[in-house]
Amino acid sequence: MSSYTETNSSSLKNDKIEDDGIVPHITASVNSTIDNSNSNSSKEEISNDMNDNVFTEKKISHVPTDIVSINEEDELVDPKTLDWDGPGDLDNPHNWPTWKKWYACMVAAILCLVVTMGSSLYVSGVPEIVLRYKVNQTLALAGLTFYLLGLSTVIGAPLSEVFGRKPVYFFSLPISMLFTMGVGLANGHMRIILPLRFLSGVFASPALSVGSGTILDVFDLDEVPVALTFFCLAPFLGPVISPVMGGFACESQGWRWAEWIQLIAGGLILPFIALMPETHKGIILKKRAAKRNIKLKKPTKEEYKMFLKITFTITILRPLKMLVVEPIVLVFSIYIAFIFAVLFAFFEAYPVIYRGVYQMSYGVSGLAFIGIGVGLWLGAMLYLWIDRRYLFPAAPEGTPPLENSGTLRTAPLRGYRDENGNVLPPVPEKFLICCKIGSIALPVALFWQAWTARPDVHWMAPIAAGVPFGFGLILIFFSVLMYFSLAYPPLYVASVIAANNMLRYITSSVFPLFTIQMYENLKIKWASTLFALICVVMVPVPWIFERWGAKLRNVSQFGWAAMKKEQEEREKELEDNEEKAKLRKTLSNISHSSEPVGLSRLSRKLSRSSMHTAHTSQNSMHKMKSHPAEIEQEEIGAVRSETIFNNVDDINSSVKESSQDLSSRMV
Repeated sequence: MSSYTETNSSSLKNDKIEDDGIVPHITASVNSTIDNSNSNSSKEEISNDMNDNVFTEKKISHVPTDIVSINEEDELVDPKTLDWDGPGDLDNPHNWPTWKKWYACMVAAILCLVVTMGSSLYVSGVPEIVLRYKVNQTLALAGLTFYLLGLSTVIGAPLSEVFGRKPVYFFSLPISMLFTMGVGLANGHMRIILPLRFLSGVFASPALSVGSGTILDVFDLDEVPVALTFFCLAPFLGPVISPVMGGFACESQGWRWAEWIQLIAGGLILPFIALMPETHKGIILKKRAAKRNIKLKKPTKEEYKMFLKITFTITILRPLKMLVVEPIVLVFSIYIAFIFAVLFAFFEAYPVIYRGVYQMSYGVSGLAFIGIGVGLWLGAMLYLWIDRRYLFPAAPEGTPPLENSGTLRTAPLRGYRDENGNVLPPVPEKFLICCKIGSIALPVALFWQAWTARPDVHWMAPIAAGVPFGFGLILIFFSVLMYFSLAYPPLYVASVIAANNMLRYITSSVFPLFTIQMYENLKIKWASTLFALICVVMVPVPWIFERWGAKLRNVSQFGWAAMKKEQEEREKELEDNEEKAKLRKTLSNISHSSEPVGLSRLSRKLSRSSMHTAHTSQNSMHKMKSHPAEIEQEEIGAVRSETIFNNVDDINSSVKESSQDLSSRMV
């Protein structure tokens, strides 16, 4: 075997040496090579080799399948290849009845309401904890801080992609409830309460991070804003209605009832979660494949590692990077984080205002949050009206039914259309109209509260100031959420939302720690005025991004323009790889043929061709002088020959490189 290798290696080296000698002659005439009689024999040899290859392929194609695959029934199906049976597949959540879609949506929304109730409910019991257990007030309020830090985690979203939406809902809530029970039984020991509050928030966070995925699973794009409005309203209503219940309960029954109310609410929603259908496409198809006795391929260790890497990137690394390099994400996340933090600051500021200035009882002072709740509902209704009327208008009369939608839907899509009736892609900057309205309402509300919360003004005036605050808060949040969803590809939207949630809850967790000191030292008037002035500074934000948002999206590292450019580069690279693979395959066939035409023989042929061409060129010069009329026809042939010469140059270069590579491998 070694002698065979050495012999072939030496012959390849000799051919290489001879090949170096033919390079200067390769640009000579090719016509003489084609007419050479030796080429006919080469063609016959190649033809015989091709016939042999065809015969071999026929023999391989007739090999019994039980030899190729020991047992065809044991072949596993990749879960990624599973798909719906067709547009009419009733297992597809987009084909579910309307009541079933809204059941899944509202269960997820109410679950978010229950989870966010746990934030402000705890604050209702803080005064008694401070008095009974002699705990520092700031330390006692840190229980809210730790709960919000737990809610900032987004571990539930990647888990729902593996196990489904329903199991994540169903198993995370009871665990959170157990830690909530531990807080109620901790007897005021803050070293126990604080870590339990954090863990309760961690296991409650999947409701917030997975809920938007549930909505996208069942609703079409033009239906998402309506469902998203009711879903996003729940996390804001939860903290607002909790002081109403918690204030009266803790005042009459004790601070532990702040925790028991959350346990009761969680217990009431749990049966509805158990009856909730699974909405994740991949999980539905896997369960159906199991019923049909289809064996699925299990993920490998490498795939698990890749999943963990992608999860870590999407939930932590990429959100942090986007906060730094993306002006759109940074500015709007700071805006949302600030107004959300002001809402949680009110949980400490309202008792200072209504118990300190208006001498209300603890339970009655909680009713002041009704003003913010009314504003939230008014803002949600206005957003729905603007969305249905201006952002996603109904299709004009006479629009043909929707075809090839992939589902049973035939109603035309909502949205603006071009001259041919095709739906135009939505412009993200148009969705900032609600943000403009909300940015004006917020400072008005804060100035209103700051300058009316005094003994000589009726208590209804500062409570009424909560209406424009909630109104502006929900409009800004809805508008920014839709702007994020349209400004970035779906692959990066999850990271954008994660960045926004992270900054929002971290900022909100800090504000309660200094709110009481701020209102006591600056007084109510100037403390609320400071919040209002910061909101005034942020008023131009939606106008700035309406003017320059498109340019920022075009230069973004994660925007649609960057993704399109990356896709074009990838397609070009694939085309180059395909061409290289074809050339490599051709050269491989030449190198591994049974009786290849040696490079030395090719050298001799082309050398003879070169000499013949030189002789022909001398005759042509003589003919040009004696017969100029025949020169024109011969020039045409010369142009064709020159084209062939160039092709031969490329072929010779490729053959030379292939022989060198094969020689080195054989050595």
